[in-house]
Amino acid sequence: MKTKVLLSITVLFLACIPSSHAVEANTSISQKKGLAILGDAWHAAAPQYRAIVKQMEDKGIQTDVVYDYDVPFDRFDDYDIIVVSRYGINDLYNFQNGLVLSGPKAKERKWVTSEEENKFEAYVRNGGNLFMHHDGHCFYNENGAITKLAKATHEGHPERVETEIYPTGEIPELTAGIEPFKIKDEEFRMEINESTTIFLKSHSKEHGTANQGWAHDYGKGKVVVLVPGHYSDGLDHKMVRKLISNTIDYLNK
Repeated sequence: MKTKVLLSITVLFLACIPSSHAVEANTSISQKKGLAILGDAWHAAAPQYRAIVKQMEDKGIQTDVVYDYDVPFDRFDDYDIIVVSRYGINDLYNFQNGLVLSGPKAKERKWVTSEEENKFEAYVRNGGNLFMHHDGHCFYNENGAITKLAKATHEGHPERVETEIYPTGEIPELTAGIEPFKIKDEEFRMEINESTTIFLKSHSKEHGTANQGWAHDYGKGKVVVLVPGHYSDGLDHKMVRKLISNTIDYLNK
């Protein structure tokens, strides 16, 4: 019964998303190919689809979309760009076992194994391009490959307030056309673990300054982490959409 309820909720989230975007073999030779891994308990897939996948397809990137945990780990090399806009917590297990989604027990079980995380690391190291949107690097296995790729550890976020987001001047390609703007959103608190380039920051009178976007080369590939976009109104904001568009272009050279 619980599984049926969860599936019903998922259908509501995905009602406006074309069914033809399920993962399948891609036979195009010349067209760029992308994979988008979307959605978790706190982040609806439909707004992510509009803001991310639609822009990828408008740029000519044929994109497979995964809304469940059936990720094609053994076919990562088929893709020119992979987007992850989902945290590491196994929401399905928590739902089926009656765990509170925001409690400490809920954070223990992951939907991806350490070996599967290593598939992301090998993909980027060998020349792949990884776009971690919002919580796409959060709550994965401690000291695992996702944290290594992001070069940052998520330490939570304060209450949602109005915040000003602005470019730092670094990596101009990622902030082309971006002017300082204000939205109400989650200001992640991150510990940057290794050298990276921060191209976007935020500031609020309540919480001070936080990093909102950073990027770096990793092996032969590239990684971009872009935080803004928890709520649908944030994902629909023209500046957030532009930041996502710039990120896709940057990784899709």
